[in-house]
Amino acid sequence: MARQTDDERKARQKKRQQQLRDRHRKERRPDRDDVARALLFWAITSYLKEGRADRIDQLSDAAVAVLGAQGFNKRASYDVFDGIVDRYARDDQPFRRKVHLRA
Repeated sequence: MARQTDDERKARQKKRQQQLRDRHRKERRPDRDDVARALLFWAITSYLKEGRADRIDQLSDAAVAVLGAQGFNKRASYDVFDGIVDRYARDDQPFRRKVHLRA
């Protein structure tokens, strides 16, 4: 049997990935980014309600340390994190609606 070309392999992989995404959408299964976003929202809003700015700072430092280890700019990472905290403080539902989940 002849080895498949890169184009054939990529086409099969693309089809498999699309089928997986379609199945997850049908199952209404969250992905890891959905879970991470929900957890971060819960943590930040809980700390804001409790008046625990120190815990938000600890969370920020931990996140920036991980991002910095991946090669991201630390100052930019703090700016992004601070923007998320500001958005979560202003809005009780800061996420985009996922139309496929409406029922």
